[in-house]
Amino acid sequence: MTDYSAVPPAAARPYASWISRVGALIVDSIPTVVVLTVLTVAFGDNSVDTSGETKGAAFQLTGVPFVIYLVFAIGWFVYNWVIRQGSTGQTLGKKLLGITVLSATTQQPIGGGLTFARQLVHILDSLPCLLGYLWPTWDRENRTFADMIMSTRVYKA
Repeated sequence: MTDYSAVPPAAARPYASWISRVGALIVDSIPTVVVLTVLTVAFGDNSVDTSGETKGAAFQLTGVPFVIYLVFAIGWFVYNWVIRQGSTGQTLGKKLLGITVLSATTQQPIGGGLTFARQLVHILDSLPCLLGYLWPTWDRENRTFADMIMSTRVYKA
């Protein structure tokens, strides 16, 4: 766990690069993709009708396997983003890539509630055309719309 009592002031902390933020997101997404893939291959409905045509989407996940995936995905989100990032400033992906999310004013992790709100505000980053996710590439503080709204910054750890 990082000791935030000895962190340098905001002006002295370098901001995380856009590519490290994307890399952390990819790493954080791997567990849900793996679970979805395993469940879909093992239990996916790849039914074929009598004419040999696939009925509906190939490997559609339904029923109990879908519920298992949904419970896992929600649990992973709550653990990794809400609890872990809320208390330490880092998801597992952010820790692996050496970046951290902190309040711009206090230089401390923002807590679970505000982290959950920040994740919801990321919806605005998708509108229009993922513009908010690209914004850090030209913003001098490398911020997404969610960072601007929630007063957070992503720093190199």
